[in-house]
Amino acid sequence: MEQQHIDSLLERYLTLIDEYSRLREELSKLQAGVFQNIARANFTGERGMRYGQDHYDERMRALRVLDIAPGGDDVPIFAIKSLNSPVDDEVQKEDEKYEDSPDGDKADTQANSEANPEDEQSPEDQSEEKEKEEKMKTKKATYNPLRWFGILAPAPLRTAQTLSIQAVEEVIPRLISVNTEMEHVEIEIRRARKKRAKAAAAAVAEKEAVGMEAVEAR
Repeated sequence: MEQQHIDSLLERYLTLIDEYSRLREELSKLQAGVFQNIARANFTGERGMRYGQDHYDERMRALRVLDIAPGGDDVPIFAIKSLNSPVDDEVQKEDEKYEDSPDGDKADTQANSEANPEDEQSPEDQSEEKEKEEKMKTKKATYNPLRWFGILAPAPLRTAQTLSIQAVEEVIPRLISVNTEMEHVEIEIRRARKKRAKAAAAAVAEKEAVGMEAVEAR
């Protein structure tokens, strides 16, 4: 029974090693893609424009947090949760598509002129609306770090962001979870082997005791 338990643990450990190796390989590919796309964006960008840490400022904040939940056999499960609600994410995507479209600015101008004609608004109302629009633009800019580099960020930079999100949300949490489970299985294997060794030693001692009793009986 003990040997079967050890064999099952070793089989599980080999499966985890295989998954761990695949995740490490996938993470390496994603990281290489991120750096290649950033380099491509810097190469094709405007003169003197460098996409990197030089543009970080007080607007930087965490958009995703680490969530650790208890799993089976007291093995923690690591996951990444977004601080933005799904509704905000959908609105942001729609805004990005709308702003990237060539007719976006024209449609905004036409809609504003039709919905809010100047002759129906006082100067105070117009100033308040402008302040609200500026606040909304600032709020939207904090959701997407690409806005720090301008509205029309290059495509390689967007690709680098997509690859980074995939690595942070999918690969890295699973990689850490697999590594933690591997450590747990290693501990279980050592415990099972010690238990088997103690059982074998007890069996040998019992056999020797029976032999001694047989000799004394003669």
